[in-house]
Order: sequence, then C-alpha cells, then structure tokens
Amino acid sequence: MNNLLFSLNDFIKNMSDTLGIWYLIILNAFGVIAIILKVSEVQIKSRKTILLFALVADICWVIYFGLQGGFSSSISCFIMMIQVIVFSFRGKYKWATSKIWLIVFIISHLVMWYITQKTWFDVLPAITGILSVFAYFVYDEDKYRILIFIYALIWVVNSSINLYVVSIISDSLCAVSSFVAIVRYNILKTHKKGVISHSDIDND
Repeated sequence: MNNLLFSLNDFIKNMSDTLGIWYLIILNAFGVIAIILKVSEVQIKSRKTILLFALVADICWVIYFGLQGGFSSSISCFIMMIQVIVFSFRGKYKWATSKIWLIVFIISHLVMWYITQKTWFDVLPAITGILSVFAYFVYDEDKYRILIFIYALIWVVNSSINLYVVSIISDSLCAVSSFVAIVRYNILKTHKKGVISHSDIDND
C-alpha cells in the first residue's frame, strides 16, 4: 500500500510540473463545484435531491484531495460516495435498509484510516466518515442537518491543519449553511407547529 501511495505521489508531482498553473486551476475547480453543492445540499428539503448533491460533491472532493496527495481525505470521501449510492436506495429495496451497512462502512473508514495514516490528525477524516455513515443512513432530514453540521466543523479542523484552502472555505460555509438550515427547518418549523397546535386547542 505504501508503494502505491508513493507511486501516486510521483504521478501527482509529474502532473503538477507538466501542467503548471493549469493543474491548480483544474484542482480548485473541483473544489469550487463541491463548495456550491455542499452548501446548497443542507438547504434542500427533498432527501432524494440531498443525496444527489452529496454524491456529486463527494466525487469532486475525491478528485480534489487526491490531486493534492491527501489520500486519507480522498479515500474517506470515496467511501462516503459509495455510502450515498447505497443509502439512496433506502425505501426502495430491503437490502439497502439493512443496518449491516452501518457496520460495513464504519469498519471501512477505520481500516482505510489505519492503512493511509501518516500523522495523528489523519484520524479526522475517519471521524467525519463515520458521522456521514449515520447522516446518510438516517431517513430524517432534520437529524441529517445536525449530523452534517458536526461533520462540517470537524472537516474545518482537518482542512485547516492540512492547509486545504478551498476545503476550509467550503467546510466553513457548509457549517454556516447547516446551522442556518437547522434554525430554518428544525427549530422554526417545530416552533411553528407548536403555535398552530396551541391555537387549535384554544379554538376548541
């Protein structure tokens, strides 16, 4: 595995030297697309659309981190991409609803972290990956937004440590957007329901 990672690092370096500034442009383009999708994702009500945005965003992050040699982050995003695909079939097929997938994906994140870790903070992508397992598995948009908010905060720390500038911007915006969505849909919606219910009681 280490030999493979060294080979990939050499490939990335050669690509960077060959393309020059265009390499950075292509790299950051994937990051910008991922930012737009990730920030928009938590503001959407439909679970189906949320998962579609999450899938494309994860594909972009796999490429973004991979082109920088951030293999722990890239592999974590790749596993999250597979999670989204599997969990998008929940409600349609019985196999996709099985809780066995929780165990499979959690173990996958831990194993890939152990294989690719270089420093102690490489555990952060694994933690966010495990959070994403529960976020994408739950069939509840309200719980999803809370889990994604925590997920985004941990990614902010990971990206800051590794100096992934585009990712820092994305994760910060995602955290803010998630917080706004929690207030907008979770808190205000619940409060509104409470007011309506109280009014109905008074009218009765």
